[in-house]
Amino acid sequence: MKKLPERLQAIADCIKNGAAVADIGTDHGKLPVYLALTGTARRIIASDISGGSLNAARTLAAKHNLTDKIELICAAGLSALKPTDVDTIVIAGVGAETILGILKDAPWVEDKVKSKSLKLILQPQTKLDVLVEFLYNYGYTIKECKSVRDKGREYKILVI
Repeated sequence: MKKLPERLQAIADCIKNGAAVADIGTDHGKLPVYLALTGTARRIIASDISGGSLNAARTLAAKHNLTDKIELICAAGLSALKPTDVDTIVIAGVGAETILGILKDAPWVEDKVKSKSLKLILQPQTKLDVLVEFLYNYGYTIKECKSVRDKGREYKILVI
């Protein structure tokens, strides 16, 4: 893989060297493969509810000889993660309501974010205002909001 799409590159740029990262809704696994190829993350979990998407991610990881560096998990949201598994969670490429559902179904996330032991990188495809309102109402702090243009579309990336 030579280069990430601009949207995914902007997300990758938000990940600290040495992080333990979970890419929730990994789709084809491009972000986890990039993180493994660049050595950015010390642990990488790629999770998706879709078996088809996870197989595509597995195929991409195998193509780059990275199957031993990326943990592939078929699961809904954060249901397969323990609070101690990662220090960075990426949820990107889904609507705000899906992101909200994922966060609400994992109450441990709120405590870890507020204690600054967990970073969230969120990139909603729709209803940014709904996500921002939820984050504000639940006491999350948006540390950074990036705008990136990719294939003619504007994306917002929130770092919490």
